[in-house]
Amino acid sequence: MCGLRYQSSAEGFTLIEVLLAILIGSVVLTVLYTSFFQIIKAKDKIENELEMYHEAYVILARINKDLINAFPRGMVNSFAATDSGPFFIGTEENGSSSIRFTSLSRIPAQEARDSDQTEISYFLQEVPESDLYALIRRDNPQIGNETAGREYEITDKVAKFNLKYLTEEGLGADTREFANEWNSTVSSSIPMAVEIYLVLRSPYGEDVEFNSLITIPVAK
Repeated sequence: MCGLRYQSSAEGFTLIEVLLAILIGSVVLTVLYTSFFQIIKAKDKIENELEMYHEAYVILARINKDLINAFPRGMVNSFAATDSGPFFIGTEENGSSSIRFTSLSRIPAQEARDSDQTEISYFLQEVPESDLYALIRRDNPQIGNETAGREYEITDKVAKFNLKYLTEEGLGADTREFANEWNSTVSSSIPMAVEIYLVLRSPYGEDVEFNSLITIPVAK
């Protein structure tokens, strides 16, 4: 009687095959790891950029609301005449602008005997240990009283804040001409429009530019 034979055809992996598999696995994991963190970094950058664009939109919207309500100082919904000082001043120093003007953007309390006029100011302050600036807004309903009103920081990411003022004469030119400064004491008027050039610094150190042209209705 013949016995049954059993033969095994299974063979083990060689050392070279094991090392090659480890190498291929390491390469794949490295590629996946790098791609994952690149995607995360790109996502964070896009979110930061969207946040900065939203911040710029809020800033420009706030300035726009104040400027479109700019008005020569005087007896406007008020029981007491204010002083006859300048009602629109725009200055520039070292390429940075500041502006101060009377605006009707303030809403008085109901049945209050005060004016809806307020003096609005926008100016820059240096950020300590940085080459950036903070944009400050000041709102003073007690026009002429330098100690009244309140001011607060809108953003501390400003690399540049520049304003230019369109005169009525500039409208008739083929190319619009803007003045770097404005003084209502000299012109006895408000500019037709204000061009805003705002540069904000992103968290990644990139300077992003924003432009806006605000037309002032009362100047027409």
